Amino acid sequence: MSFKYRKSPPKKQFVLSVVNKHTLHVKTNKMPTSDLNVVKKAIHVNDKRKSFQMARVDCRTLMTFEDRYTIEPVPQHVARIIQRTPDSLFDQTKVPDKLWRTLFPYQKKGIEHALNKYGGRCLLADDMGLGKTRQALAFIGHCKQEDNRVLVACPSYLRYHWQQSILDWLDLESQLVKKGNEPIEGDIVIVSYDMLHKLDIPTGIFDVIVCDESHYVKSRKTKRTKAMTPLVRSARYALLITGTPALNRPIELFSQLYMLRPAYIKNYTAYAARYCNGKATPFGYDDRGSSNMHELNWILQHAFMVRRLKRDVLTQLPPKTRHTVWLEVKTSELKDVKTLFGTWKKLNDTIYRLPSGSEQQRKEMFERQKTISELFRATSAAKCKAVVTWVMQALSEGRAFIFFAYHQVILNAVEEAVLQAGISYMRIDGSTPAHKRQANVNAFQDDPNMKIAILSIMAAGTGITLTRVSECVMGELYWVPGVMIQAEDRVHRISQTARVDIQYLLGTDTLDTYIHPTLCKKLRTLDTLIDKRTDRTFKGKTTTTVHLEEEDDIFAAIKNLF
Repeated sequence: MSFKYRKSPPKKQFVLSVVNKHTLHVKTNKMPTSDLNVVKKAIHVNDKRKSFQMARVDCRTLMTFEDRYTIEPVPQHVARIIQRTPDSLFDQTKVPDKLWRTLFPYQKKGIEHALNKYGGRCLLADDMGLGKTRQALAFIGHCKQEDNRVLVACPSYLRYHWQQSILDWLDLESQLVKKGNEPIEGDIVIVSYDMLHKLDIPTGIFDVIVCDESHYVKSRKTKRTKAMTPLVRSARYALLITGTPALNRPIELFSQLYMLRPAYIKNYTAYAARYCNGKATPFGYDDRGSSNMHELNWILQHAFMVRRLKRDVLTQLPPKTRHTVWLEVKTSELKDVKTLFGTWKKLNDTIYRLPSGSEQQRKEMFERQKTISELFRATSAAKCKAVVTWVMQALSEGRAFIFFAYHQVILNAVEEAVLQAGISYMRIDGSTPAHKRQANVNAFQDDPNMKIAILSIMAAGTGITLTRVSECVMGELYWVPGVMIQAEDRVHRISQTARVDIQYLLGTDTLDTYIHPTLCKKLRTLDTLIDKRTDRTFKGKTTTTVHLEEEDDIFAAIKNLF
């Protein structure tokens, strides 16, 4: 029997969630002591903690709360998950032996869970750097033994990597789709997400679907998601791969879960209302929040997701440490930032004075969002000189590292300074062709004289490995915590042997003072959802304020070094 107890009168919840007859999770901080004692007696537990689990529930005793609490059944999709029977599809002999022998025990277990526990329809969400691609290849090899056709969908820059990996590990040729009018003829087809909506792929022709970096289809309204959804739903086997299933908010999980198991997650509004604190507003439906995270995590674990963390399976992987570095931005560089901060404050004051939902309030909110975007760009310009100076100072000390930024102004400024100093480097941004990306990565990995990789956080934050160095420098913050984590783990992954240091360069008196705590808050929400943990933060283990040396002195030191 499954119940949810809620306090009827006001809006306060009793917060007693019965997931199934075997597991009860209780948050007792809002529960009256007299009620708590009765509940503890009913579940045969004597525990003073504010949350606990039990083995048996005396439902008859709990029903005595009916006069003070409303008893509601848990959602139907939760009940269906409780009642489902695991499959038995895994057969080790179907995985090519040369690939199987290279897998770690946890990777072998991941393939087994994907096929048995989740019936061949699974979200593989292992932490970055744990070899998800290798597991996906084993999944394809297993399913391909039944003469199934396979479709691999991925970001465009990963197409060639997938083609080569399939050839190397499965000894199979694949068709790489490059044009929208190209006929789909191969038994294994590789296509980019941006190409999907341009292709006329009949539903049901592919038995196996693999979606790499599946957070690319997080938004239900995009063309790529609309094209991907019917293909995944009609496939016999489906594997979605991402180290960050939700980059920013719980709503980003909806499309992925709906593709995999629409019987469990089939209604956007119901999902948003239950797990995103969704509600109608004068400006449309608001699904940006979070609610019932414990239940959603339980659903992920029991019906959808295979996820292991580095700390749990790679005991030999060196630690990752974050350092927060506040760069003192000169007053002369902050003129535009201060002006925009003033505009932002005035707009906030105006918005809260206007009638809720009015057309004028809507216009002012649009202007506020526009101002924040301008303030983001102004912050980049204001801290640009300070960031470049810090980077060149670090290089003058003989350090080698990868450097991430979002805006071109910082990427270009760092590149120009590096060129002027005669330092060997590589760069990847949105203009780098897909076939050149891996060549640039290989060059950096193989050349010890190459001291810095200059990378766009959006174009190079996923899909590459740069473990020759162990330092990652974030020249800018981005609004989405998952993007930052993905970028960090270009160096913190399998084959890394040194302690990894992540340097976050923040500018004083800039928008960084607002983005940084916002990122920390978002990360806590996502960690509660995905991993049931709250210990991670973007606050560095050490925080320092740096007064930078003069640029001329730094360049002189660099010239002497190189």
